[in-house]
Amino acid sequence: MDKATEKIVQEIEKELEKKKVLEEKLKASNEKIKQLEAKKREAENAQMISSIRDLNIGPEELAGLLRSLKAKNGAVSAPIIEKEEVVEEKAV
Repeated sequence: MDKATEKIVQEIEKELEKKKVLEEKLKASNEKIKQLEAKKREAENAQMISSIRDLNIGPEELAGLLRSLKAKNGAVSAPIIEKEEVVEEKAV
């Protein structure tokens, strides 16, 4: 092999090694994102549970409330706001 071809082969090998390192970093980054998304979901679930518990209603009442909201709106999409919270917002 002549020097020009050798140099090109070396450059190819160097770039392939860079590619391998970048792929490993990408894989690690994707794993980190997956872990963070799971933590986010856990935090959201904890917030929902806390909000539901703050309503001081039982499981049957909650199920009924969700069914009525779903029947009324077609889906549960709007946050539940107690009347007292709305009055407090207007007073501020």
